[in-house]
Amino acid sequence: MSDTGLKPALDKLGLKQGELAALMGVAPRTVSQWATGAQPLPEPVAGYLRLFGAARPSVRRRELDRLPSRSKKLDEGIYRIAYHGKANGEPDNDHALAVLRNGKIMGSDRHGGVFTGTYEFDAAREINVVHLRVEVPPFGTLVNGFSAEAHGAAFNITCKFERPAPIAKTSIHIVGRPIDVALSYLGPLPN
Repeated sequence: MSDTGLKPALDKLGLKQGELAALMGVAPRTVSQWATGAQPLPEPVAGYLRLFGAARPSVRRRELDRLPSRSKKLDEGIYRIAYHGKANGEPDNDHALAVLRNGKIMGSDRHGGVFTGTYEFDAAREINVVHLRVEVPPFGTLVNGFSAEAHGAAFNITCKFERPAPIAKTSIHIVGRPIDVALSYLGPLPN
């Protein structure tokens, strides 16, 4: 397998780069470097992938069971975030895009609102915990009716999500007013 053949090989095997990293006990960045050819793919890893591909489905499943929370963690990638609230008693909604990579989140909506933060998987509770800093631009208005003043506004938010299948939902409160949030996975990040 060539260094640049790693991505198609992982796709064929149904593995994500992060899963290979966990199986090999290396950092996700290392696998990314193998995939782009920035570092050569070690022969033991190439051999492992050949064996994994040749194994019976039951053997592959047992190997993947070594990743107990595999199906519950948020994947790295691009997400659509839809949010709904009530402004002045009327339903309002909008959306934003977010990028999740290496435990960090950053995103923006079309009105200039930005958010940054972190995400982690709580293995004991089997849920993804997201910590965000949401910055509302000057005079921006949220879907729950909150209006920022001339200097804008910023909020720290912690929320919990299951893995989107295809959508994960939660509810948050900003200045005591609810906002329903839906998270949808759009696709992987380009390397």
